[in-house]
Amino acid sequence: MTNPDIVIIGSGIGGATIASGLAGCGASILILERGEPLPATPHARSTRSIFLDEHYRPKEMWREAGGAPFNPGNYYYVGGNSKFFGAVLIRYRKEDFSELEHFGGVSPAWPFSYDEFEPWYSKAELLFRVRGTLGEDPTEPFHSVPYAFKPVPDEPPIARARAELKGLG
Repeated sequence: MTNPDIVIIGSGIGGATIASGLAGCGASILILERGEPLPATPHARSTRSIFLDEHYRPKEMWREAGGAPFNPGNYYYVGGNSKFFGAVLIRYRKEDFSELEHFGGVSPAWPFSYDEFEPWYSKAELLFRVRGTLGEDPTEPFHSVPYAFKPVPDEPPIARARAELKGLG
């Protein structure tokens, strides 16, 4: 493809979401990805290999503003960091879009409100098959539609912790 109408940089969760949304628009779309496909092996699906041994984490170092080196934790594979993110998609709360005062100063409010983002959260949750039940989290923000997919049952230790916490009120 020599002259695409749209070029998307990266096939991670952001690039993939944009590509999915544009797929039926009739434009030619090119996705540029610096990474290779993650091998389809048990090793590439191993929590220990990925998170403890950091087998797939690049060794590159960046420098923060003060000059100290750090590893940013970026993964360069088809699918980007979404291959390693733990499959958790959390909605920000209304207050997360507001100005926030903290020890380092003030973070400005977003130029958009939660209410403006809410329909897009619902579309993304459907696209990514987010599972859940409304009403279990007293801090959850407004949802215009319920989750389309029921939650996965808790693992036994989580089920015990949930029962104990419910017992405490």
